Amino acid sequence: MTQLQRALIALLLLSALGGLFVHADATAEAWSPYPEPHELAADYDGHVGETVLVSGTVTAADGDDIRIEAESEGVTIDLRATGVSAAVEPGGVVQVYGDLRPGQQIAARNVAVVNDSSGAEWYKYVVSAIGALGFLMIFLRQWRLNRKTWTMEARDG
Repeated sequence: MTQLQRALIALLLLSALGGLFVHADATAEAWSPYPEPHELAADYDGHVGETVLVSGTVTAADGDDIRIEAESEGVTIDLRATGVSAAVEPGGVVQVYGDLRPGQQIAARNVAVVNDSSGAEWYKYVVSAIGALGFLMIFLRQWRLNRKTWTMEARDG
């Protein structure tokens, strides 16, 4: 394959990627039928009665009720989710699916716990870093970088 062919293929792939970016931006509104937290904060009463999906940080948990703080586009809204059976501590992150009620309440149909506590997120980062380091160690034991040609070569033995 010649350099010109490679350049044309790279240009074609980059053009296709650019087209996908434009398409994604043009169709972003249709991806989710649920209002975002900044939309709820701007016109809460206009969304009462709708089904919503809100992600947020738990600020308080009391029996079957939790208070969550949801944020999007720099706007934060505090909501109370009722009918929650999931065990989550303040500082945890949840997704609440349910019906929006007056008084900034959500009658929860389903609650998914993303992080049950604030320490769960750090645990995910630490485990991921250990896994990445383990992979690099195994990879570098089997392969080496040839600095003359800037290619990876298998190690002998």
